[in-house]
Amino acid sequence: MAKENIELLNGDGLYRTKWEEEIADTSMPDLLCFGTADMDFKTPEPILNALTEVIVKGHLGYPAVPDDFYEIVEQYFRSHSGWRFDARTSMIQNLGVYLSVWNAIDALTKPGDQITILTPCHFIFKKLIQTNGRRLIECPLQYDSRSYSINFERLEACFMAGSRVLWLCNPHNPVGRAWTKDELQRLAELCIRFHVLVFSDDVYFGLVLPGNRYTPLASLSKEISRQTLTFYSTSKTYNTTALRHSFVIAENPVIVQQYRESMERMNTEYGKNIMGMAAVRAAFISCDGWLKNLMEGIRDRRKIMQNYLGEKVPGITMTEADSTYFAWLDLRRLGLPARQLKQLLLEEAHILVDNGADLGKGGEGFIRWNLACSEEHLLDGLERFGAFVQKHHEAT
Repeated sequence: MAKENIELLNGDGLYRTKWEEEIADTSMPDLLCFGTADMDFKTPEPILNALTEVIVKGHLGYPAVPDDFYEIVEQYFRSHSGWRFDARTSMIQNLGVYLSVWNAIDALTKPGDQITILTPCHFIFKKLIQTNGRRLIECPLQYDSRSYSINFERLEACFMAGSRVLWLCNPHNPVGRAWTKDELQRLAELCIRFHVLVFSDDVYFGLVLPGNRYTPLASLSKEISRQTLTFYSTSKTYNTTALRHSFVIAENPVIVQQYRESMERMNTEYGKNIMGMAAVRAAFISCDGWLKNLMEGIRDRRKIMQNYLGEKVPGITMTEADSTYFAWLDLRRLGLPARQLKQLLLEEAHILVDNGADLGKGGEGFIRWNLACSEEHLLDGLERFGAFVQKHHEAT
């Protein structure tokens, strides 16, 4: 990126799921990897320094949680979103966002309960619901050929049909929407009226494009906060997925107790992730400038893709977004089998992306493309993509 403190990773000596493993799995040395939701940039220097400091001190045993850790978390959300809460009573640390949600499903629902998700969304939502014996209710987002919004009439019908949990994604992966305060207010009113619990997966909280804002649902009122669990991690915003650390904010003490009991059944309540806490402290104190520069770079990459598509790839559109580092591309005009899009791009263009057909209703015919990469890789990928589209346009 143009900003000096956003540094591209040097792949020498690395073995990542994205790149090294995917290249080995496909036996394609020239593979370009735009699927896995990792950045190709170094984790921010303040976080790396904080982790190094932990190592140098030599203590990798069970850590205590210092009071200022809670104060740092409280101050971050108070200053960035206006949300005020008592972290000492409402914050629960865990071992990653997926496990965090698993504990919520285990603690607050029972087999057969209906859980609604807004699709298309990350495949893990569907997987965790169904493998735990809960009933998946897909409520497709509304798409107007430019951007996505929540279909509140459809969502109300899901609640009327008996769904007792909404698993929200804010900002939304893959369509790149940080839901506005007005949208969230309407959502909160529905959930309060129908007594619906909200699991709000906010792992992309910091990845908001310039000029836009992230609003936590639970920040709107104490009433909606009492029936909301909000899931956080530095993993996506600051590229720390390997640390396997997350935290949950839940202001309802009954929910907190039930959640802790679920963790106790797995013995994950005892002890904390010392590296994860160090990453949170550094991220929330020292990384605002890094994040601002990052999202300016993602904005620039969106412009590069938008201009390329407009000039050289007719008929393929990128949906408007206000957050995340994903481009969500509509390939439906090609008339290709939706389930085969990812494989066709892999085989013919040596490009690896995520297939929208795997992400629930409304995802068919779309692909998700990770823009957190170098401009060189992006431009190379677009050239290959353009040739792929031209080939299939000529075949129709």
